Amino acid sequence: MNENNNKVAIVTGGAKNIGRATCIELAKLNFNILIHANTDQPGAEETQSVLNKYNVKTKVIIGDLTDQSFVKKLINESSSLGHLSILVNNASQRNFFKFEDMTFEDWRNVLSINLDTVFLTCKSAIPLMKKNGWGRIINLGGLSAHIGAIGRSHVVTSKLAVIGFTRALATEFAGSGITVNCVVPGLIDTVRGKSAGQGLVHPTHSDPPIGRKGKPIEVAKMIKNLCDENSDFINGQTIHVNGGSFYC
Repeated sequence: MNENNNKVAIVTGGAKNIGRATCIELAKLNFNILIHANTDQPGAEETQSVLNKYNVKTKVIIGDLTDQSFVKKLINESSSLGHLSILVNNASQRNFFKFEDMTFEDWRNVLSINLDTVFLTCKSAIPLMKKNGWGRIINLGGLSAHIGAIGRSHVVTSKLAVIGFTRALATEFAGSGITVNCVVPGLIDTVRGKSAGQGLVHPTHSDPPIGRKGKPIEVAKMIKNLCDENSDFINGQTIHVNGGSFYC
Protein backbone atom coordinates (compact mmCIF):
# COMPACT_ATOMS: atom_id res chain seq x y z
CA MET A 1 0.00 0.00 0.00
CA ASN A 2 3.01 2.29 0.33
CA GLU A 3 4.08 2.04 -3.30
CA ASN A 4 2.58 5.45 -4.09
CA ASN A 5 3.86 7.32 -1.04
CA ASN A 6 6.32 9.39 -3.07
CA LYS A 7 3.86 10.13 -5.86
CA VAL A 8 1.85 13.33 -6.00
CA ALA A 9 -1.62 14.09 -7.31
CA ILE A 10 -2.65 17.64 -8.12
CA VAL A 11 -6.39 18.25 -7.97
CA THR A 12 -7.60 21.63 -9.20
CA GLY A 13 -10.83 22.88 -7.71
CA GLY A 14 -10.24 20.65 -4.70
CA ALA A 15 -12.09 22.70 -2.10
CA LYS A 16 -15.44 20.90 -2.35
CA ASN A 17 -17.75 18.59 -4.26
CA ILE A 18 -16.11 16.37 -6.92
CA GLY A 19 -12.70 17.91 -6.26
CA ARG A 20 -12.77 17.06 -2.56
CA ALA A 21 -14.12 13.57 -3.20
CA THR A 22 -11.31 13.00 -5.71
CA CYS A 23 -8.69 14.10 -3.19
CA ILE A 24 -10.09 11.58 -0.71
CA GLU A 25 -10.15 8.70 -3.19
CA LEU A 26 -6.58 9.36 -4.34
CA ALA A 27 -5.40 9.64 -0.74
CA LYS A 28 -6.84 6.16 -0.20
CA LEU A 29 -4.39 5.00 -2.89
CA ASN A 30 -1.62 6.62 -0.83
CA PHE A 31 -0.89 9.48 -3.21
CA ASN A 32 0.28 12.72 -1.64
CA ILE A 33 -2.20 15.45 -2.52
CA LEU A 34 -1.68 19.04 -3.66
CA ILE A 35 -5.07 20.72 -3.21
CA HIS A 36 -5.76 23.71 -5.43
CA ALA A 37 -8.53 26.26 -5.10
CA ASN A 38 -9.03 29.54 -6.90
CA THR A 39 -10.14 31.58 -3.87
CA ASP A 40 -11.79 29.17 -1.42
CA GLN A 41 -8.96 28.70 1.06
CA PRO A 42 -11.28 27.65 3.94
CA GLY A 43 -12.78 24.95 1.72
CA ALA A 44 -9.37 23.74 0.57
CA GLU A 45 -8.14 23.62 4.16
CA GLU A 46 -11.23 21.64 5.12
CA THR A 47 -10.35 19.14 2.39
CA GLN A 48 -6.83 19.00 3.79
CA SER A 49 -8.22 18.33 7.27
CA VAL A 50 -10.35 15.46 5.94
CA LEU A 51 -7.23 13.89 4.41
CA ASN A 52 -5.33 13.80 7.70
CA LYS A 53 -6.60 10.33 8.56
CA TYR A 54 -5.05 8.82 5.42
CA ASN A 55 -1.48 9.48 6.52
CA VAL A 56 -0.40 11.17 3.30
CA LYS A 57 1.39 14.46 2.72
CA THR A 58 -0.87 17.33 1.72
CA LYS A 59 -0.54 20.97 0.80
CA VAL A 60 -2.99 23.73 -0.12
CA ILE A 61 -2.25 26.26 -2.83
CA ILE A 62 -4.56 29.13 -3.76
CA GLY A 63 -4.43 31.01 -7.03
CA ASP A 64 -5.71 31.84 -10.49
CA LEU A 65 -5.14 29.08 -13.04
CA THR A 66 -5.41 31.56 -15.90
CA ASP A 67 -2.17 33.14 -14.64
CA GLN A 68 0.71 31.34 -16.35
CA SER A 69 3.19 32.20 -13.61
CA PHE A 70 0.86 30.79 -10.95
CA VAL A 71 0.39 27.55 -12.90
CA LYS A 72 4.15 27.07 -13.08
CA LYS A 73 4.31 27.68 -9.33
CA LEU A 74 1.54 25.13 -8.78
CA ILE A 75 3.28 22.43 -10.76
CA ASN A 76 6.68 23.16 -9.23
CA GLU A 77 5.15 23.05 -5.74
CA SER A 78 4.35 19.37 -6.27
CA SER A 79 8.06 18.55 -5.91
CA SER A 80 7.83 19.40 -2.20
CA LEU A 81 5.53 16.39 -1.80
CA GLY A 82 7.23 13.94 -4.15
CA HIS A 83 7.11 13.08 -7.86
CA LEU A 84 4.21 14.47 -9.87
CA SER A 85 2.19 11.52 -11.16
CA ILE A 86 -1.44 12.63 -11.43
CA LEU A 87 -3.13 15.78 -12.66
CA VAL A 88 -6.88 16.13 -12.27
CA ASN A 89 -8.22 19.20 -14.09
CA ASN A 90 -11.45 19.67 -12.21
CA ALA A 91 -11.68 23.46 -11.83
CA SER A 92 -14.19 25.08 -14.17
CA GLN A 93 -16.71 27.87 -14.62
CA ARG A 94 -20.36 27.20 -15.45
CA ASN A 95 -22.14 30.53 -15.37
CA PHE A 96 -25.17 31.18 -17.57
CA PHE A 97 -25.76 33.81 -20.23
CA LYS A 98 -28.29 33.64 -23.01
CA PHE A 99 -26.35 34.00 -26.24
CA GLU A 100 -27.98 37.30 -27.20
CA ASP A 101 -26.95 38.77 -23.85
CA MET A 102 -23.45 37.32 -23.81
CA THR A 103 -20.51 39.64 -24.36
CA PHE A 104 -17.21 38.59 -25.87
CA GLU A 105 -15.71 39.10 -22.41
CA ASP A 106 -18.22 36.62 -20.95
CA TRP A 107 -17.34 34.15 -23.71
CA ARG A 108 -13.59 34.49 -23.26
CA ASN A 109 -13.79 34.31 -19.47
CA VAL A 110 -15.38 30.85 -19.52
CA LEU A 111 -13.15 29.52 -22.31
CA SER A 112 -10.11 30.83 -20.46
CA ILE A 113 -11.07 29.03 -17.25
CA ASN A 114 -12.46 25.82 -18.75
CA LEU A 115 -10.05 25.31 -21.64
CA ASP A 116 -6.96 27.51 -21.43
CA THR A 117 -6.20 26.43 -17.87
CA VAL A 118 -6.21 22.78 -18.96
CA PHE A 119 -3.65 23.66 -21.60
CA LEU A 120 -1.50 25.52 -19.07
CA THR A 121 -1.52 22.81 -16.39
CA CYS A 122 -0.80 20.05 -18.90
CA LYS A 123 1.94 22.10 -20.54
CA SER A 124 3.77 22.42 -17.21
CA ALA A 125 2.99 18.94 -15.84
CA ILE A 126 3.81 16.71 -18.80
CA PRO A 127 7.59 17.33 -18.82
CA LEU A 128 7.76 16.14 -15.19
CA MET A 129 5.63 13.11 -15.96
CA LYS A 130 7.80 12.25 -18.96
CA LYS A 131 10.89 12.53 -16.79
CA ASN A 132 9.34 10.12 -14.29
CA GLY A 133 8.14 7.80 -17.05
CA TRP A 134 4.58 7.63 -15.72
CA GLY A 135 1.58 9.89 -15.48
CA ARG A 136 -2.18 10.10 -15.42
CA ILE A 137 -4.09 13.17 -16.60
CA ILE A 138 -7.84 13.28 -16.07
CA ASN A 139 -9.78 16.21 -17.47
CA LEU A 140 -13.35 16.86 -16.36
CA GLY A 141 -15.91 17.36 -19.10
CA GLY A 142 -19.57 18.32 -18.94
CA LEU A 143 -22.78 16.63 -20.04
CA SER A 144 -24.01 19.82 -21.73
CA ALA A 145 -21.19 19.47 -24.26
CA HIS A 146 -22.92 16.35 -25.57
CA ILE A 147 -26.58 17.36 -25.46
CA GLY A 148 -26.49 21.16 -25.66
CA ALA A 149 -27.98 23.64 -23.22
CA ILE A 150 -29.71 27.00 -23.27
CA GLY A 151 -27.56 29.80 -21.88
CA ARG A 152 -24.43 27.70 -21.99
CA SER A 153 -22.93 28.14 -25.46
CA HIS A 154 -19.59 29.13 -23.92
CA VAL A 155 -19.60 26.18 -21.50
CA VAL A 156 -20.66 23.69 -24.18
CA THR A 157 -17.94 24.91 -26.53
CA SER A 158 -15.20 24.82 -23.89
CA LYS A 159 -16.07 21.37 -22.57
CA LEU A 160 -16.29 19.85 -26.04
CA ALA A 161 -12.91 21.37 -26.82
CA VAL A 162 -11.48 19.71 -23.69
CA ILE A 163 -12.45 16.34 -25.18
CA GLY A 164 -10.58 17.11 -28.40
CA PHE A 165 -7.58 18.29 -26.40
CA THR A 166 -7.70 15.10 -24.32
CA ARG A 167 -7.63 12.90 -27.41
CA ALA A 168 -4.78 14.87 -28.97
CA LEU A 169 -2.55 14.58 -25.90
CA ALA A 170 -3.46 10.93 -25.40
CA THR A 171 -2.22 10.19 -28.90
CA GLU A 172 0.88 12.36 -28.71
CA PHE A 173 2.14 10.99 -25.38
CA ALA A 174 0.94 7.39 -25.62
CA GLY A 175 4.52 6.14 -25.78
CA SER A 176 5.67 8.12 -22.76
CA GLY A 177 3.88 6.21 -20.01
CA ILE A 178 1.26 8.97 -19.78
CA THR A 179 -2.46 8.42 -20.26
CA VAL A 180 -4.96 11.23 -20.77
CA ASN A 181 -8.70 10.69 -20.32
CA CYS A 182 -11.84 12.75 -19.83
CA VAL A 183 -14.51 11.99 -17.22
CA VAL A 184 -17.91 13.56 -17.88
CA PRO A 185 -20.22 13.93 -14.88
CA GLY A 186 -23.96 14.10 -15.39
CA LEU A 187 -26.39 15.66 -12.92
CA ILE A 188 -24.44 15.52 -9.65
CA ASP A 189 -25.79 16.57 -6.26
CA THR A 190 -23.32 19.34 -5.46
CA VAL A 191 -23.28 22.77 -3.90
CA ARG A 192 -22.62 25.32 -6.63
CA GLY A 193 -21.10 28.75 -6.26
CA LYS A 194 -22.70 32.05 -7.22
CA SER A 195 -21.03 31.94 -10.63
CA ALA A 196 -23.33 29.09 -11.64
CA GLY A 197 -26.32 31.42 -11.43
CA GLN A 198 -29.57 31.24 -9.52
CA GLY A 199 -32.67 29.19 -10.22
CA LEU A 200 -31.03 27.38 -13.09
CA VAL A 201 -31.96 24.02 -14.55
CA HIS A 202 -29.39 21.42 -15.46
CA PRO A 203 -29.53 20.54 -19.17
CA THR A 204 -30.96 17.10 -18.35
CA HIS A 205 -33.95 18.95 -16.78
CA SER A 206 -34.74 16.12 -14.37
CA ASP A 207 -33.21 13.23 -12.52
CA PRO A 208 -31.56 10.68 -14.84
CA PRO A 209 -33.17 7.29 -15.57
CA ILE A 210 -31.54 5.83 -12.46
CA GLY A 211 -33.97 8.00 -10.50
CA ARG A 212 -31.61 10.24 -8.54
CA LYS A 213 -28.77 12.68 -8.85
CA GLY A 214 -25.24 11.33 -8.80
CA LYS A 215 -22.89 11.70 -5.87
CA PRO A 216 -19.46 13.35 -6.06
CA ILE A 217 -17.86 10.14 -4.81
CA GLU A 218 -19.23 8.24 -7.82
CA VAL A 219 -17.35 10.54 -10.18
CA ALA A 220 -14.28 10.44 -7.93
CA LYS A 221 -14.20 6.65 -7.97
CA MET A 222 -14.08 6.66 -11.77
CA ILE A 223 -11.18 9.11 -11.63
CA LYS A 224 -9.51 6.86 -9.07
CA ASN A 225 -9.85 3.85 -11.38
CA LEU A 226 -8.13 5.73 -14.19
CA CYS A 227 -5.22 6.50 -11.87
CA ASP A 228 -4.55 2.86 -11.12
CA GLU A 229 -1.19 1.49 -12.31
CA ASN A 230 -3.05 -1.19 -14.29
CA SER A 231 -5.11 1.30 -16.30
CA ASP A 232 -2.46 1.92 -18.99
CA PHE A 233 -4.66 0.56 -21.78
CA ILE A 234 -7.39 3.14 -21.09
CA ASN A 235 -6.26 6.20 -23.00
CA GLY A 236 -7.92 9.04 -24.89
CA GLN A 237 -11.37 8.04 -23.67
CA THR A 238 -14.43 10.06 -22.76
CA ILE A 239 -16.10 8.26 -19.87
CA HIS A 240 -19.58 9.27 -18.74
CA VAL A 241 -20.84 9.05 -15.17
CA ASN A 242 -24.44 10.13 -15.61
CA GLY A 243 -26.94 7.51 -14.46
CA GLY A 244 -28.10 6.83 -18.01
CA SER A 245 -28.77 10.42 -19.08
CA PHE A 246 -26.68 10.10 -22.22
CA TYR A 247 -25.24 7.21 -24.23
CA CYS A 248 -22.37 7.37 -26.67
